[in-house]
Amino acid sequence: MLSSIIMDIRDVLAEFARLPGWLLYFGVPVLLLVAGLILAFVHADRAYPPVALFLGGVGLFLIASIAESLADYAVWAALYLAAAALARLLFFIPFRRRVKEDRSEEIYEAFHLPLEEEAPAGEAPPAMSAEEGELQLAHVDQLIEKLRAAELDPADRLELDAVARTLEGCRGKALTAGEQRTLNDCLSAVLKLTAKYSL
Repeated sequence: MLSSIIMDIRDVLAEFARLPGWLLYFGVPVLLLVAGLILAFVHADRAYPPVALFLGGVGLFLIASIAESLADYAVWAALYLAAAALARLLFFIPFRRRVKEDRSEEIYEAFHLPLEEEAPAGEAPPAMSAEEGELQLAHVDQLIEKLRAAELDPADRLELDAVARTLEGCRGKALTAGEQRTLNDCLSAVLKLTAKYSL
């Protein structure tokens, strides 16, 4: 069994020995440089060491098909280490990171914009008294506190913060029709989140 495995390995090495010598010497180091460039571009620093080790093992296997002495291994190892060091330097190039858009202002505007658009030119009769508004706000505040204690997704936490900021403009006063709609929109958003997280 062991002898058959050794024979198979020898056959594989014999097949690789038919490849051009320069390809066996320089192929894996060049491949490492390309992989290093890609990983540096996508800022995957942690993935580089296992990739370098894997390619190093592949390279040693390929060199075994043409190596005639330990000197051949030493020359290839020096070449590979030089390529590995050069590839590592690529991670110091300041490739631009993809900036994540800050959705907090966008979400806040979605709730706050109707208030500004529908602000009355003159005095409009309140649609909801301050007492009624405070009761509804107290209910929304309880739900918000439950949500803040839960582990929310980043986007949902941003939405919750935007709702809380919008509600500050509805406190301690009688609400106009536009403000009442905004309060209802906030309540609806909070109820959706509580349903999503089963609170």
